[in-house]
Amino acid sequence: MPHYSEKNIFPMQGGCPCGHVRYQVKQAPLLVHCCHCTSCQRELGTAFAVNAIVESDRLELLPSAQPAVPGSKGVPGGALAGFNAAFARLTLSDATCGPVGAKTEGAELQAAANADRDNETGTVELVTLPTESTVGLTVAQCCVCHSGLWAHYADGGPYTTYLRVGTLDAAYEIDPDVHIFTRSKRDFVGLADGKPRFEAYYKTREDFIRDDCKGRYAALEEKTGAYMAELRAALGE
Repeated sequence: MPHYSEKNIFPMQGGCPCGHVRYQVKQAPLLVHCCHCTSCQRELGTAFAVNAIVESDRLELLPSAQPAVPGSKGVPGGALAGFNAAFARLTLSDATCGPVGAKTEGAELQAAANADRDNETGTVELVTLPTESTVGLTVAQCCVCHSGLWAHYADGGPYTTYLRVGTLDAAYEIDPDVHIFTRSKRDFVGLADGKPRFEAYYKTREDFIRDDCKGRYAALEEKTGAYMAELRAALGE
């Protein structure tokens, strides 16, 4: 199977489940991780995270659209999605059986988003989460359904985006280049793709940057220089 960078699939669109946030990634990622760390497992509620590393200026927000289920290799086109108003009312009511804190305004926000779905560009909200390193990570999520779309980590700050591959419309076209933190890989997850794997993080990212991306990566490194200096000073390094 050809590498994602060799396929004619970019620009590629993606978005959140409710359709409020739609985006386009203009070029193939610099690198794609499959991370098996327990932090990613908790954050996403699944066994691993597949993140595509791309320059932040290669992402573009698009007008909101009708919600849809992404495609798959067997069903490339995907399908439109929706929800029943009665179901939403019953599960958002005071009679909800599960543990509930403050009542959500999700239904009202969803209605507002639907009103101008064809005309407005969806907005994201940024939330910083704690990490084992104690530096943190900042997640961009839909302001309506609160689904995470991409994140910014310490190594690149706002200039480098870790795009959640599963939010792309054709995520099945993109396989990871490397597996990291396999020391916490779930036992039922097999790694038979022949890709490099590391028990923790790899030492040098440059070893995995494709030749056609070296210029882009060098430009990104130069752009993040001032940010990294400020962060290191704040950390007392």
